[in-house]
Amino acid sequence: MRTYVRMSFHSEGASPVKVLDVMRALGFEEAMGMHDFVYKWKDRTTLHDVLQLTSQMHEHLKGLDVNYEITTIS
Repeated sequence: MRTYVRMSFHSEGASPVKVLDVMRALGFEEAMGMHDFVYKWKDRTTLHDVLQLTSQMHEHLKGLDVNYEITTIS
C-alpha cells in the first residue's frame, strides 16, 4: 500500500526545501510525476493507520501555508 501526496506551493508560503524536510521526517520519500511525495507502507495497513499518518502530516505542515491532496492506493 502507498500513500501519495501532491503539494501546491505559492510565494507567500514555506519554501519547497522546508516542506521536503518535514515530509522526510515523517517517512515520506520525494516522487516525480503526478505526486510529489510517497509513503511506502511496510506492513498491511488500515484506514486508521492512514488517518494517523495524514493527521501527523497535517500537524507538521500547519503554518507552512501549503495545500495538499492525499491519495492512498492498495
